[in-house]
Amino acid sequence: MSILNKKQIQYIIFGVIAVLLPILTQAKGSTITLLASIGITAIATLGFNVLLGFSGQISLGHGAFMGLGAYISAYFVSQMELPFFLSLALAAIIPFLVGFILGLIALRLEGHYLAIATLGFAVVIEEIFAELSEFTGGWSGTKTTYPIIFGHKFDKLSVYILIIIILVILMILTYNFMKSATGRALVAMKKSEHAAQAMGVSLFKYKLLAFSISTMYAGIAGSLYIHFFRFAEPKLWGITLSLDLLAAAVIGGLGTIGGAVVGVAFLKVLPTVLQMLPVFGDFDGLAFVLTGVAIVVFVMFYPRGLINIPNDLYHKFFKRKRAENEEVKA
Repeated sequence: MSILNKKQIQYIIFGVIAVLLPILTQAKGSTITLLASIGITAIATLGFNVLLGFSGQISLGHGAFMGLGAYISAYFVSQMELPFFLSLALAAIIPFLVGFILGLIALRLEGHYLAIATLGFAVVIEEIFAELSEFTGGWSGTKTTYPIIFGHKFDKLSVYILIIIILVILMILTYNFMKSATGRALVAMKKSEHAAQAMGVSLFKYKLLAFSISTMYAGIAGSLYIHFFRFAEPKLWGITLSLDLLAAAVIGGLGTIGGAVVGVAFLKVLPTVLQMLPVFGDFDGLAFVLTGVAIVVFVMFYPRGLINIPNDLYHKFFKRKRAENEEVKA
């Protein structure tokens, strides 16, 4: 097998291209901001895909976990003056623990109670963010700085590069995790809970693990968000963000790692392009409408997601050509 066929190598190549793209093209600040936004949201979507794409669970509160990670990181860096990487670790660990506790309660119930519980959590946590002004800055928002790592203060481009590096690392770790015995148990559970139970898989244990891991990814994404944009306010972390993560996972391709990036890029870039056209220029809710329409279209007509289109087209073309060649030989 060619080394280029290894998924880990493909993820590294993607990272190199993503890093070099704004450097070689001398991209403007707005382009770097768009690319960074895609990278940050892709990290949260990657975690969401572990939950929905691999274990079949739905959450409507992952935006709140991103906000939790953002405020934790900003607080420990700006108020406690802790190193950036320590604050990043805390922004991953604390949402993981909160998700673990929430999952302990919600996952013991049958049906889609996790979605209901996380929706309620999102509503409550948004109000807490607004009222807990000493920690979050309240409705005025909170500010922080670019990361300072080993005495070097980063700028916009270097933070973007850091985002891509972390994204690639998480893509590789997620791939290795899903190839492990635990990952295979999650996939088996998604396909058939009864069959998974018959094979000795503890549904509660693995559902809880998948949910906790996904909230950890959201916390990491929130930390990177606050240190790139250097400002956050409570309304950023509402249900709309959670729905965007759901849409990106579905549109990109459930149960895929690259689909997280593709789905986010689709939702971020397409509205930007359409708003350049005169007919859509004054449509403020374009991104929200496009997200809803895209979810419906992909669920109904192509649930495999954007990431699988090139592969499907290749196999369709290859099989057709092979059939034609066999007819000629006959």
